[in-house]
Amino acid sequence: MKKEQEAIYEAYFEMFRSKGWELYLDTVKDEIESVTTKVISDARTEVDLGKAQGAIHYLKLVLALENTIESMYEETLREAKDDGNYVKKIEDSE
Repeated sequence: MKKEQEAIYEAYFEMFRSKGWELYLDTVKDEIESVTTKVISDARTEVDLGKAQGAIHYLKLVLALENTIESMYEETLREAKDDGNYVKKIEDSE
């Protein structure tokens, strides 16, 4: 993994460990509940409903960010390991 890429992941992990991130997720969860109960029930048109669904979709993306970044990091590590194994296999076969 390149140093720049590693620094980006470390910045994300540092953010995820922060109290601010925890508080932000609590706010996002509250907003999802609010949109789900209030906005959807008050929707008068399909456009209103679509806006509420879009908001919920975005908020769920925020909630999933930590897991998404962790999965990407693990995949990057696996690929780097596999690339190293591939080179070693080529060298061993010569």
